[in-house]
Amino acid sequence: MRLCICDDHPEDVDRIRTLTAELIWDYPQWPIQVQSFSSPFDLLEYLETGRGFDLYLLDILMPHMSGLDLAERIRQRGEKAEILFLTSSREFAIDAFRVRASGYLLKPLEKKAFTETLLFCIQALSSEKNASLLIKIRGGLRKICLQDLVLIESFNHSRICTLKDGSKLETATTLSSLMEQLGGDDRFFSPHRAYIVNLEYVSGLYPSELLLINGEKLPVSRKLYGDLKAAFMRFVF
Repeated sequence: MRLCICDDHPEDVDRIRTLTAELIWDYPQWPIQVQSFSSPFDLLEYLETGRGFDLYLLDILMPHMSGLDLAERIRQRGEKAEILFLTSSREFAIDAFRVRASGYLLKPLEKKAFTETLLFCIQALSSEKNASLLIKIRGGLRKICLQDLVLIESFNHSRICTLKDGSKLETATTLSSLMEQLGGDDRFFSPHRAYIVNLEYVSGLYPSELLLINGEKLPVSRKLYGDLKAAFMRFVF
C-alpha cells in the first residue's frame, strides 16, 4: 500500500510516520510505503509526473489550498484511493462527502483511532485489489483473481483467458458479457472487438497496436485509440 501524507506541520507528519511504523509492526501482512509532502502544490506536482497513492492523509487547513480542495483535485484524476482528513474540528464533515472521504482523524492523533481507521481503509483497498471474476468453463466454474488476468481473446465461439503465469482458460461466455462484468474496474479496456486487456500488463501503446509486457502485440481499433490512450494515461499516472 502506498500512503501519502500532506501536512504543513512537521510534528504531525512525524506522528503519522511513527504510528504507521507501529501498525506495520503489529500487522506485518499490510506492508505500507509512506511518502510525505509539506505543501499541496508539491503533491500535485508529484502526481503530474508519477503514479498516485492508495491512501491519502490530508491536513484540511493548509496555506493557499485546503485539504478539501486538494482532495477534489485528486478525485479529478479518476483515482479510487481512500482519503482521510486530518483536522482539529469536525466542522468540515459535510464538505468531506463531496470528495467521498472515508473519514476524519482528529488532532492530536491517537494510536487507537489511527490504527482502526487505517485498517478499515486498507481492508477496503485490499478487497478491491483482490476482486475476482467467476467464469463458466467446461465442467464447472472457475474464479479468476482480476490482478492475475492479463488478456481475454475471442476466437469463433470461445473466449480464451490468459493469466499472468501463462496458463489459459476457455469459456463460452461472450466478450460483451465479460466486459460488462469488468466494467467497474479501470484496469480493463477493450481496444478491439476481439480483445479485453488488463492495462497493468501493457508496456507500450501505438496508434495501431499495443504491446504487452510478455512481448505480445494486440491490434487497436482506430476509432478507439483516443479513448484507450486516455485510459492508459489515467491508469499509469
